[in-house]
Amino acid sequence: MAVAEELHFSRAAARLHLAQSALSAQIRRLEEELGGPLLVRSTRRVTLTEAGEALLEEARGIIAAAERAATRTRALARGEGASLVIGSLGPAPGVLLAPLLARFGARHPDVRVELRAFDFNDTVLGLRERRADLAFLYEPLHEPDLLLTPLLSEPRMVVLPRSHPLAGRERLRPQDLADEVFVVQPESTPREWRDFWMLVEQLGHRPRASPYIGENIEEWLTLIGRGEGIDTCPAIIARYYAWPEVRFVPLVDAPPARLVLARHRDCTNPLIDELTALAVEIASAAAP
Repeated sequence: MAVAEELHFSRAAARLHLAQSALSAQIRRLEEELGGPLLVRSTRRVTLTEAGEALLEEARGIIAAAERAATRTRALARGEGASLVIGSLGPAPGVLLAPLLARFGARHPDVRVELRAFDFNDTVLGLRERRADLAFLYEPLHEPDLLLTPLLSEPRMVVLPRSHPLAGRERLRPQDLADEVFVVQPESTPREWRDFWMLVEQLGHRPRASPYIGENIEEWLTLIGRGEGIDTCPAIIARYYAWPEVRFVPLVDAPPARLVLARHRDCTNPLIDELTALAVEIASAAAP
């Protein structure tokens, strides 16, 4: 490219910081490798052959592509032009999510952050199948390939049909629910996770489960609202879902819901490290 643009071996050699003899030798080797002359040399001037013209056009494209690749790689190494997907099973607390996105966005304005709502089937699979880089989930989750960072604890609620005899109570205890039918999550969700929301440890047995299964929060609330059973949930569900057919009653004498930020254990993206640390910092400041 330098010789073709300068059409002068001395000037091209100076531009490349090479001896003219070394540059001439490199051009001869290139011509031998490609099988024909690229330049016509005379004592007065240098011109390109037809093959040389073709190579110059291709070479410019190759060099431009290499420069774009290097520029993009450097930008990604600095966290620019990258993207992150954050999954969430249900709504993430506004006291956490809004400042997290604002502060991370101020630090990395070129990083695109996408929020993705998970169905119950995606509780673990969304991370394991790399459809999300991070996810707001609730414990208990005992998954060896996932790293869980605790964030917040919040009260639990009992979700009942509005016509249920217990719906008028100010609060409920696990023993009040011993004979109830629970609307459970799909079999793909971890067993210990389903047992937690069904109060298996507090009741000392696994309560009856409805044959109907909600694949997502909206289906789950619809099933409860039409009288197929009850369930428990984090208090945030009651704040975000105005579902006229159900009533949320505070649950006492049971462990709270624990929100975590989950990631795949072998992830080495420094942006994910930074976002996780920032979420812990914000959660600590927001905790009562």
